[in-house]
Amino acid sequence: MKYINKVVVSGIALALATASCADLDTKYEGGYVTAGQKQTSLENKAELASASVTGGFNAFFTCLTHWSNHKDFGYPSVMIGLDLQTEDYITKNSGYNHYNVYEAYAGGSDSSYPAAMLWTYQYEQIKVCNDILTTITPELAENNNELKFYRAQALALRSYDYWTLAQVYAFNYDGYADAPCVPILTEENATDVALNGCARATVAETYVQIMKDINGAIELLDNNPVKPSDVIDTQSKRLVSKAVAYGLRARYYLSMHKYTEAAQDAQSAIAAFEGRPYSVEEVGAPGFTTMSDPSWMWGVAISETQDGIADGSIVNFPSMTCSFVHGYTDQGGVWKWCSKKLYDKIPSSDVRKGWWLDENRKSKNLSAAQQAYIDQFAIAAPSYAGDNTTNIMPYTNVKFGPYQGILGQALNASDVPLMRIEEMYLTLAEAQGMSGNLAGGKQTLESFIQTYRDPKYTCKATTAEEFQDECWFQRRVELWGEGLAYFDTMRLHKDIDRVGCTFPSAYVFKIKYGADERLTLIPYEETTANKKINPYTEGEVTVNTNNKSYSMPDPIPDQY
Repeated sequence: MKYINKVVVSGIALALATASCADLDTKYEGGYVTAGQKQTSLENKAELASASVTGGFNAFFTCLTHWSNHKDFGYPSVMIGLDLQTEDYITKNSGYNHYNVYEAYAGGSDSSYPAAMLWTYQYEQIKVCNDILTTITPELAENNNELKFYRAQALALRSYDYWTLAQVYAFNYDGYADAPCVPILTEENATDVALNGCARATVAETYVQIMKDINGAIELLDNNPVKPSDVIDTQSKRLVSKAVAYGLRARYYLSMHKYTEAAQDAQSAIAAFEGRPYSVEEVGAPGFTTMSDPSWMWGVAISETQDGIADGSIVNFPSMTCSFVHGYTDQGGVWKWCSKKLYDKIPSSDVRKGWWLDENRKSKNLSAAQQAYIDQFAIAAPSYAGDNTTNIMPYTNVKFGPYQGILGQALNASDVPLMRIEEMYLTLAEAQGMSGNLAGGKQTLESFIQTYRDPKYTCKATTAEEFQDECWFQRRVELWGEGLAYFDTMRLHKDIDRVGCTFPSAYVFKIKYGADERLTLIPYEETTANKKINPYTEGEVTVNTNNKSYSMPDPIPDQY
């Protein structure tokens, strides 16, 4: 229980520290609580919760805190790793590719860093959520909108943590509901887990917890006058608004293949959101750097003074993903490019085709200065097999711009997107089409694409299955590089087919949906310490067949 136990112990400590004032109507030594004492206690609780929400939730971005390796910068590093397990997101096979274990599907050991990264980041954040929920009980928050808001943050984020874990440690809810998933740790079972361990819940049980948490969050946020901007003066989109909470539940319902409910929540998210999608003009140039943009609903806020960002650090999301900054892209040559198969399917009339360089390493979306910056790295013929050069590759992304638009920027303080309103329109369309309203889904999809991305677009799908694949294609394009692609392959039961994608030759695979390689392993430290995950018998470990090690798949011949 190495990771979970850290979570539990800290939660218990906080609970014990606050137990004496948890019930505001109990006696202090000198008598009953006065109105003034009660108000002071409430203010202290709010202050503690605020500090946890605004500080503790920054675990989404931490730098070099676990592995002291340049792949270690919190949840955004997991986003990169999981994207590299798809067929759409590619980088070189070189020594500067810190995520080659993901891309190579070589993380089949429970001691590998993919086994530990997501597990550690998410359970550490679950700890923060549990601490807040221990401190701010339902009774305490009953008549205090600010405390209701903080409690909602903890519930919403915990739901997201468990949903994220469920996508990589188990197969999809549809067809695998009874399969083992992850241990469920809450403020209610913390003491027992610390003493006795915690077994893996089933996928269905995990979703029961996910939905309980997000339903509770929405209930607390509905009709609550407290908004994220009331709590944080700047970068308020790092907190969960009512729109984001509905957006999260739409994601969860989509994962469960409950399409009617997903459509309703996507509509609610759109209605509650005070922004709008990016326009054609806005996405016709490199961007996606700041949560102040009108389409961003939720994101990881990065400041110039944040550890791992300032002073020219290259340990951050832009360094790994942006083609215009000083970082691992230009210095190490680990550009992130799009699958040729995906790129070729994008119509030339779609503004998003310019999010990637063409076969001649040009893009219609770039200014003269931006194209000149790219050209300096296009000095030789591409070698998809992998090398240590810094040559920029065809199909390299120019979607993500540099911080403040400054070419060659070394201060990589760009925010990281977690949810944009565009996702909700695509979710609404798919959910409508899959819940018996194919015409309505097609109308939603065509209206969105024609208005914001491609005025010539027409959806040609004639069946629900064809339409779902078309929605998936639009999500693959629209949300490329934003950490959602692997989740879609899992919920849709999609195989990974990298033939013809321009992957390095060592990473060309065909991997079936139900293959062992598709699941992330529970870390060794957890399975050896938590006896309810992996029971011991006289020192002999009983191997959990649902946490099987596997070998890297054999590459196959490529063609493109």
